[in-house]
Amino acid sequence: MTRPEQEPEVPPASGPGVGAVSGAGSTAPDTVPARRTAAFSLGAVGIVLLPGGLLAFAWPAAPGRLLWWAAAWIAIAALLWLVDARTPRRWVGWALLAAVPPAVVAVLAAVPAGLVPLVASPILALLADRWFTRPAKDLAERDVEIPVPLDAPGGGRLLIGRDRVVLAGAAHVRQALPLAELAFAQAGELRGEEAGWWPLPGGTGVPLRPGPAVRLVAGAQQWMLCVADPQLVAAIVRRRATAAWPLRTGPRDLDAWRQLREWAAAPRRTVRRGFPDWQLVVGGVLAVSGTLLLATTSGHAEPVRWVVAVVASALGGLLASAWFRARRRLDFAELHHLPPGSPAWGEVRLDHAPLPNWRPWHPQRP
Repeated sequence: MTRPEQEPEVPPASGPGVGAVSGAGSTAPDTVPARRTAAFSLGAVGIVLLPGGLLAFAWPAAPGRLLWWAAAWIAIAALLWLVDARTPRRWVGWALLAAVPPAVVAVLAAVPAGLVPLVASPILALLADRWFTRPAKDLAERDVEIPVPLDAPGGGRLLIGRDRVVLAGAAHVRQALPLAELAFAQAGELRGEEAGWWPLPGGTGVPLRPGPAVRLVAGAQQWMLCVADPQLVAAIVRRRATAAWPLRTGPRDLDAWRQLREWAAAPRRTVRRGFPDWQLVVGGVLAVSGTLLLATTSGHAEPVRWVVAVVASALGGLLASAWFRARRRLDFAELHHLPPGSPAWGEVRLDHAPLPNWRPWHPQRP
């Protein structure tokens, strides 16, 4: 969120000493039964078995080239799903990619049953996502991205990955902490009756409210975030930090840092001033449409249509590859919201409070 005018741009540089107090324990269960098995089973049904089965059902009524075209896209979607297995929130997209070609074949072959995956596949992928990331203490050992909603109005959500923690939806440009540089993750509470504010680099911040919160310090950065179960979040972050790979490689000087920040803050790459994933979506639509034209066109009989199909397919591939390159650079930019050599973002000592109303809790192991 944009910083209110009355709120400071940076947190206080020093804070009072404070001791840990007893707090609420985690309410999450120890484990979710068959978490991985159930999630991947639902995903396989939605992305592979259901589209493939209904494509086989339409086999007698559809032209052979159309069937092979749809089967190829189901295989591509299945491969992307397996490569992206650590990020269940994107599984719905791969389910749609697998479901659209069989639906096109069903329309052209007048087989209404082929439209079922358009609805069922995304629902199954969403159920798989929810089951795979359902809060429990065993998530500390799972190699999967965990979404944690922030417990404050308009606060966004926390994405806990294997090597980073990302703050998404709370600012125009996502911010990230490298887990390999984690100093500590501290559960606690914000006391008082008034809502507060935690500033972030770039003039943004997250709203705070009295109640449970988690404090994360990594490198020079520090976050204070309201979450429903801070003991669970802190325990997961601490455990993943022990196995995280280092992610920092620069920028080395202020000019390079400014160039990186200006590129990342461009409207077409920010969340609220543009649509950062437009290249992937438009590229996917062009690639699917172009290859459909190729599958239904004879190059000798319809040269113009064949050229259009080739151009659309190639342009779709170029846009998708451009998105992947930009996404990798954005992942890098998210780690560097502070310029090189910056001082610590507020009071970062474990036994001192970054805000006057902060009270840490005794840590609880997952």
